[in-house]
Amino acid sequence: MPCNYQELEIKPLQVAATLCAPSLYSQNTIIKLEDSADNVMTDLKSVVAVTISPSANLDEANDLMIKKKIRLLFVIDARDRIIGLITYSDLQGERPIQFQQSNGVQRSEICVLDIMTGIDSIDVMEWSAVKNAKVGDVLMTMKKLHRQHALVLDNSNPDAYQVRGIFSISMLSKSLGLEIDTTEIANSFAEFERVLACN
Repeated sequence: MPCNYQELEIKPLQVAATLCAPSLYSQNTIIKLEDSADNVMTDLKSVVAVTISPSANLDEANDLMIKKKIRLLFVIDARDRIIGLITYSDLQGERPIQFQQSNGVQRSEICVLDIMTGIDSIDVMEWSAVKNAKVGDVLMTMKKLHRQHALVLDNSNPDAYQVRGIFSISMLSKSLGLEIDTTEIANSFAEFERVLACN
């Protein structure tokens, strides 16, 4: 079966980006590859984004993720601008261990700023493309990025770059009705390739 989906353009996240505020809540439903991509996006105009200070410690970040039942936190500065992201994988993976070893500190001394993914390493899709895209297009883009999360930027107002939404492997898997261990990123993308019938 030929692959009919295309990767969406990705761009660097702007330093001045802030978060959209919610207006109403929506429900998740089982979707198909041909459905509109916004059906599998966590829309930050509908769901409150969870943020954390760069000075918070790793236990605080972990506890917040557990409490909110999420796997990603936006790291924001004193002016509510996004300076990075921290994920559950970051907390449980090699980053804290590597930081401990290279800096000679205890885990309790490590803060979010030390292991987060900084803004200079975050790519985004634009809302103008996403709102016309299909779920299959997003899967292709996530496969290219090879990351558990991807952000969507609404830059319709040139004076206010705002992150409008989030795509996650776990949400895509659940929405498509797939049984995927989303902690194993390579296995997730292999399963997505099978679903897309793209090699």
